[in-house]
Amino acid sequence: MVKIAEINDQNSWWKLGKGFARYDKSLSQAMPIFYKRRQLKPQRGSIHILRGPRQVGKTTYLKDMVVRLLERGVSARDILYLSLDFFVSRRELRNAISYFLETRRDSDRTFLLLDEITSVEDWNLELKYMADRGSLKRGSIIATGSSAVKLKEKGELIPGRGIEGNEHYVKPLSFREFVLQSVDFLSQHITQDELGHSLMILKTKLSSCVLDLDAGTDEINSLIENILPFSDDLGFLFRLYLTTGGLPGVINHYFSNRYLKHEDTIISSVAEIFVRDVLGDMNRLQKQEAMTRLLLSGIVERYGSRYSFSRLSRAIEKSHVTVIDYLQFMEDSFICFVLYAYDFNRKTIKAKGDKKVFFFDPFMFHSVKSYLSGKETWEVIVSSLDDEDLLGRLVEGVVVSHLRMYGEIPFMKGCNTFLWYYYDKRGREIDAVLEEPGGFCGIEVKYRQDTDERNVKRVAPLKKCFLLSKVDFQYHERTMVVPVDIFLSLLPVSERNL
Repeated sequence: MVKIAEINDQNSWWKLGKGFARYDKSLSQAMPIFYKRRQLKPQRGSIHILRGPRQVGKTTYLKDMVVRLLERGVSARDILYLSLDFFVSRRELRNAISYFLETRRDSDRTFLLLDEITSVEDWNLELKYMADRGSLKRGSIIATGSSAVKLKEKGELIPGRGIEGNEHYVKPLSFREFVLQSVDFLSQHITQDELGHSLMILKTKLSSCVLDLDAGTDEINSLIENILPFSDDLGFLFRLYLTTGGLPGVINHYFSNRYLKHEDTIISSVAEIFVRDVLGDMNRLQKQEAMTRLLLSGIVERYGSRYSFSRLSRAIEKSHVTVIDYLQFMEDSFICFVLYAYDFNRKTIKAKGDKKVFFFDPFMFHSVKSYLSGKETWEVIVSSLDDEDLLGRLVEGVVVSHLRMYGEIPFMKGCNTFLWYYYDKRGREIDAVLEEPGGFCGIEVKYRQDTDERNVKRVAPLKKCFLLSKVDFQYHERTMVVPVDIFLSLLPVSERNL
């Protein structure tokens, strides 16, 4: 039974008001940068589900929401936060919420913030019960969960209760978000004054420039030329991003070490947290650690290459069905994802064709490789970024992951409905094919010094192509050669990615 004292402890703003933020661990001012995300505007009677991997900042997001609600004048007692890691049953959850609602019967508006809701078995039935009995007429529920598999499965079982259109992703920061929110700190702590000044100008320019891949090539070219003078600055920032990925905690750890302690490193315990979370989630889903390790090893060894599930299953000596099962769970848990090939003749994916598997974030790759090899994480990062071939494949994964965030809309627009890659028997291959209202757009990644538009092999249905280079820029009628860091710095995420 959850005690009232424990509920009070979790809601320190009931006692401290706005001042709680000074003492809250999730809102600690000791971090170099407090990364903020797009804010929800919950309506009465709505249920919002936030899906995302661990260590991405979901708890911080909820606590920051409390701060914003208090600043808007919402009464502290009308905001309930519950970390459900400490709950063992639906009854405990119901009792805690009932206690809160009983004390706020005269309130016009209430907010229930339920963190790690998948810790409670059949949590969806509790939300359905609350919605059906009218408990949400005056309130809103915002629920998060790191077990994305359970969130997805259970979230689909509460239709018509205010959840439609209110599912969101909380993923690692995109490169654009990383740049816009990091340059203030970096400009103050790097030793080169000219670079610091240039970064601040870049932030101003970039804030008003957003790439629409369905726009005309002349419009896109004009946008890119506006940012092109900052190519060297973005190259510097992109190297940082490839080191840390988009996990706020990892970024802050590295920035603290490099710019405050003057130690250019990421300690292995930071990667260990992620790996333990992965293995823990798979274990809770009754997946064997040995099998998970084998599959991760197969993905890392073939990173950026195309292969069939059958070939992968033979390589790790496990059944085809088992490999697909594990990969599906890992994708639903935001560990890695499968990119399917597209058949333009049949206008559908090649279900039995070769696939590519990428991690959602470059630091996830570094962490898994460190775990598999037994090497220090920093050693893995340095060697990976110095390996030109591996670096190119890492960048390809980053690009594809960003294209997912650009177009996806849960629950109705999954990535397999608009994003694929292409290959054919003639040896033509395109790293990413994106379907937009104006037609198909091809994106090829060639992260090396010398590239030109002839590196893109023509595929008839593509209306336009981007060749993402390391530094080169060229403009042609159907193909644009663009530095990958400029391309990603302009690429927004969808409105349902917070």
